[in-house]
Amino acid sequence: MTLLEFAPNLKADAVLIEKLSSLHNVEVVTGAMTRAIEGDDGVVSALTYIDQRDGTEHRLALEGVFVQIGLVPNTEWLKGTLELNAQGEIIVDAKGQTSLKGVFAAGDVTTTPFKQIIIAAGDGAKAALGAFDDLIRRMPQHGDSSFANKNIQGTNEASKPRDDALELRKAA
Repeated sequence: MTLLEFAPNLKADAVLIEKLSSLHNVEVVTGAMTRAIEGDDGVVSALTYIDQRDGTEHRLALEGVFVQIGLVPNTEWLKGTLELNAQGEIIVDAKGQTSLKGVFAAGDVTTTPFKQIIIAAGDGAKAALGAFDDLIRRMPQHGDSSFANKNIQGTNEASKPRDDALELRKAA
């Protein structure tokens, strides 16, 4: 088995890199830029890559390919708004709360380890519950209609609370 990595080195937990290095049936090639996957009639037969260090082209005969997308989060647009770590991941707490109050994040774009779909889905549910909890805690106390009045500015008529709804809240 041959593992091709585009980056100049592997970016994984040290224990995983050590385990990979101990496997005698795995060759790791870093700095490899894939150029082409070859085959006939839907059957893969080879892969061509460029060694980015010296520009040489290499061809691997093979019977299958597993492609994994990149691990660089698409968070450039959030710089200066949310706190990001050195890898560009959004820093979140245990509930998915970011450095900006009321903004929650989940999935592979966050500091949560183990970038797997099942973990991202669970983190999404956790962040949704965290956001719900945050909103509930910011709701007005019993009989306080000032919250609704403060938050309707700039909205359209349809989203404003109805007077009878405010009366029900006051009566409750």
